[in-house]
Amino acid sequence: MNEVHTASNALPSGSIGGMKRFMLMAVTVICSLVIAGCKDEQTQQSADEKQGEDIPLHPVVSAEPEVQDVRLSLLPLLADFPMVKLDDVQMSCTRREDGSVLVTARAVLSVEENLYNVEESPVIFNAERKAINDAMNRAMLPESAYLLQVGADAGWITEEDRAAKPLPEHLQNLADEIKQMAERPIYRLRTPAHTAVEIPASLVATRVEDRWVMNDISFDTQPLRSLLPLVPERALPKDAMVVTDGFEEKQRALLREKIDSFNTEAKPYIEGRETAARTRMLEAQARRDEAEKKEQQQTVALEESRKEWESTCAKFFHDSATYTGEWKRENDFGRFTLRISRAQKFVDSLQFIGTLSDSELPQVELRVVGRCEAAKKSGESIPCVVRVYNGRYDPDVATAEVFDKKDSVLLLSLEKDGTLTGTLTCEAWAEQPQKAFQVRLSLTSKKAAGRRRSAAPTSRSSQPTPPDQQPSR
Repeated sequence: MNEVHTASNALPSGSIGGMKRFMLMAVTVICSLVIAGCKDEQTQQSADEKQGEDIPLHPVVSAEPEVQDVRLSLLPLLADFPMVKLDDVQMSCTRREDGSVLVTARAVLSVEENLYNVEESPVIFNAERKAINDAMNRAMLPESAYLLQVGADAGWITEEDRAAKPLPEHLQNLADEIKQMAERPIYRLRTPAHTAVEIPASLVATRVEDRWVMNDISFDTQPLRSLLPLVPERALPKDAMVVTDGFEEKQRALLREKIDSFNTEAKPYIEGRETAARTRMLEAQARRDEAEKKEQQQTVALEESRKEWESTCAKFFHDSATYTGEWKRENDFGRFTLRISRAQKFVDSLQFIGTLSDSELPQVELRVVGRCEAAKKSGESIPCVVRVYNGRYDPDVATAEVFDKKDSVLLLSLEKDGTLTGTLTCEAWAEQPQKAFQVRLSLTSKKAAGRRRSAAPTSRSSQPTPPDQQPSR
């Protein structure tokens, strides 16, 4: 009281009454809160006690199975049929003498989404597609067909020309699209969504402790099996052709539109192939005419060359023709005389027999056999090969190096003026051309006369003797 009193003295005299009223109100609020809290605690305690009294110690099992018990038993049997759902179960129960309950039920199911049947494309679509055949066949015709069409000679046609021509890419894509449209399967609505299906069922329920156990379940799902081959709407291909009102006519109109596009695009391609075949035929004709003319010219030239060759042979290669001239190798040189005793002409060649001698020593003489071929072109030199056989030769002359061998040969060419030029060599010297003797002979009607040498000639008889009667081929 002293503290209150002291405090009162500290306040202004006009505030004492207000302070008392404030303290009284505060005490009143505190008491009210305390009383309310006590009441709430008593109410919650009473509610908890009452709730505890309502919860039994063990769950109460109904006297008969309930709908939920039947549903739980039927749902596993529907696992193979995801397209339906179990909406409702209508049931009745009959208690049997052994205490079990016979449940007779009717399951009400519904189809969750539209189900479609897959069918082959209508025959009429492929009938429409036949309108593409003519243009496609003409576009794929072998090249030979177009060549014959424009008048080409059958002899120009190759095996490659007889092979069918593949379509160009843009036409092939169009043809594939038309084929798919005509042959693609269609989808026809078989079972709409929300279609109801009712299936009878029977079960025997037995009470086991605190639950019902279902046995001897009879639930025939056969009516649902007809739904298994059907395609649910969510599984349809993105571009599936679903049959609707007017579907067939719309599809046929679309096919005709695509076929018209194909025929329109194929037309310039087909015309282009025909034009290309005609161009090829005309070019081939021109090449053939050119080749024939060239062949004729070659034939004429060959004939002229042959006549020229025959004239040359008659002029230079005849019986008793005599050629004289010289041989030379580095600083060695001397004279040769080639006498043709007998000549015989064949189709494209001429052969002769004769002798090769030293112009200064007539007794030095070797037997020879020669062959000339017709020149391939007019004006060319005539090749002449003269093989040297047995006879006599001067061992002190450089040419004896050739005559000592068994493969000695004169390789000559007859020029326009009747000059024979070439080499005296051995076949074994093919890789040593520097050993060969250069020879140049000219046709003359007189035998060359000159200083006779005193050296005794050497006989060459080890080589075979050629035929004496006529030249050998």
